[in-house]
Amino acid sequence: MSKADEIMTKLQDLTHFIEDAQNKLRDGEVLNLSHLDAEVAQLCEETLTLPPQDALKIQPIMGTIISKLEELGVALKDFQTNLQNKGA
Repeated sequence: MSKADEIMTKLQDLTHFIEDAQNKLRDGEVLNLSHLDAEVAQLCEETLTLPPQDALKIQPIMGTIISKLEELGVALKDFQTNLQNKGA
């Protein structure tokens, strides 16, 4: 498996993790996402080491992950708002 394939697999796994986290938040489950920043940063660094033609192959999934992270951010804010409203 090439380095690009390894990164692609990690990015796909990360996408599934983010989607799962969103679903769990919607179900009211509290999540530990403390590792997420470091994992995303590491994958970005690994991607930067790829030759340009391999990096281009990874670009679409990187765009997907950015969108999923934005959606997760919204879900986290909604979760926090719901917790605050229940406590009020």
